[in-house]
Amino acid sequence: FDSMDGAPRACRDAMHQLAQCLAKSQCISDGHSARECMQNGEVPQCDLSRRALYECRRGQLDARTRIRGQRYTDLLGKAQDAEE
Repeated sequence: FDSMDGAPRACRDAMHQLAQCLAKSQCISDGHSARECMQNGEVPQCDLSRRALYECRRGQLDARTRIRGQRYTDLLGKAQDAEE
């Protein structure tokens, strides 16, 4: 999780938020990979962070997002509130 240098600059915050959420989960503590935990649905507390990352990446491909602006920042705020 520490090396996110290859992440697109626009989605770095969303990726960092998801990585922090996963790092706190019991599934990761049990020795499973992040991919396994997400595929098995064992980290429902990270769903908002995962959705925010999805929306960010989707926005990079969607030309309409340039007009409307990023929507994932609203999801990031909700994800941070849910963790607290």
